[in-house]
Amino acid sequence: MAEADVDAAPARPSRRASHDKRGAILAAARQLFPQLGFDKTSMDTIAERAMVSKATVYAHFASKEVLFRTTLEALAHASPNRWDALLEMQAPLEQRLAAVAKALLRISTSGALNDAAYGLVRPPLLPSQMREEMWTLSFERYDSMMRALLAREVERGSLVIDNLPDASVHFFGLMTGLPANAAMRGDGVDADFVQQERYVSGAVALFLRAYRPDVARTVGTTKREVPSGF
Repeated sequence: MAEADVDAAPARPSRRASHDKRGAILAAARQLFPQLGFDKTSMDTIAERAMVSKATVYAHFASKEVLFRTTLEALAHASPNRWDALLEMQAPLEQRLAAVAKALLRISTSGALNDAAYGLVRPPLLPSQMREEMWTLSFERYDSMMRALLAREVERGSLVIDNLPDASVHFFGLMTGLPANAAMRGDGVDADFVQQERYVSGAVALFLRAYRPDVARTVGTTKREVPSGF
C-alpha cells in the first residue's frame, strides 16, 4: 500500500534554472522601468512581477542601478542596426536625410520593447554617471552615424560644416521637436501621417538651408574669365 501511495504521489515541480530566474527578472524590469520610472521602481516590485524572492533578485543583481544598466545593455544589443543601411543608401541628399529623420522619429515615438530608445532610457532622478552610460549605450551610435554621414557630404562638397558635432545636434533637435510637442499636448505623432511627412520635409529643407554651400556667393567670388582682346 505504501508503495502504491508513493507511486500515486504527484511529482514535485522542478525548480526553475538560475538563467530562467534571471531572464524573468530582466523581463520584469523591462516592463516596470518604463511604467513607473527608475525612482519609483523597487526591487520588491520587480521580484513580485518576476515571481521570485527579493533575495533572488539581489543574488543576480547587486543593486537597482546594476539591474537598470543590465536591462539597458540588453535592449541596446537587441535593437536592430538601421544605421549602416542608411549610411550606404544611394539617393539624393534630401532623400537620405529624410530617411534618417524618419528613423529618428520612429525611435522617438517607439514603445517597442526591442528598441533601446524607448521610455526606459528616460527615467527621472538618475545619477549623472548613469545618464552618461545611457547616452553611450543608446544614443551615441546614432550621433556617430550622423556625424559620419555629414562628414561624407562635406568631403563631397554637398554641405559646408565647420562643426560636425553641432550640426548633428541641430539635426537631432529639428527631428525630435515634433514628438516632443506631441507629447506635451498628449497627441500621438503617428496619428497624422501627412503631418509627419510635411514636418520631415520642412525640417530637412531647413537643415540644408543652413549647411548647403551658398551658390550665389561662390559664383560671385569666382574669378571672371575675361575674353582676349579687351
